[in-house]
Amino acid sequence: MIDEGPKPVELLATAIGQVQAVMSGVTPAQLDNATPCAQWDVCALMNHMLGGLETTAGCMAGSPPDRNPMEADSSLTGQRDISALTDAYRKEAERLLRLAREPDALDRVVPSPFGEMPAARFVVGTVLDQTIHCWDLAKATGQDIALPAELVEYAMPVLMGGFAEGGRAMGVVGPEVAVPEGASAQDKLLGYMGRQP
Repeated sequence: MIDEGPKPVELLATAIGQVQAVMSGVTPAQLDNATPCAQWDVCALMNHMLGGLETTAGCMAGSPPDRNPMEADSSLTGQRDISALTDAYRKEAERLLRLAREPDALDRVVPSPFGEMPAARFVVGTVLDQTIHCWDLAKATGQDIALPAELVEYAMPVLMGGFAEGGRAMGVVGPEVAVPEGASAQDKLLGYMGRQP
């Protein structure tokens, strides 16, 4: 069950704030660092995260960009200026949150690269994607990898409700990684999403 009330938008704002904090700590020397997403380095991961916001905002506005949101693709693909990437992320975050906070925004059915779908589902997917990739980016750049507890608490049951298995079926989420008994909620989440905490 997806909560279609205001909570996803509040959580999206929390996830975006955490991403912005981590992005601000990335240095030019780290752009080629490997990340937990084996196919992407730090620069590619930042492009994927920006592209995710651009796609979701485009869907909410009724005109999704013509790109695959599963790829490391954004309007700045190829850009290696961190300030340009982080500034674009900030501006797109502001646009997305403004659209998502419009009256009845989450009640709409919107066009997307996957066909028409409820806006609420697309926003929830963006919360999950930004949350997990925030950890990936922090891990790859040696930053604090603690995620906000409210994001972890929200993400796990939603992911177990079909989001993660759908991602595995598409080949974009790796096999679940076993974590020790008594592992933290965050480590359980990361293991479920194919990460080694």
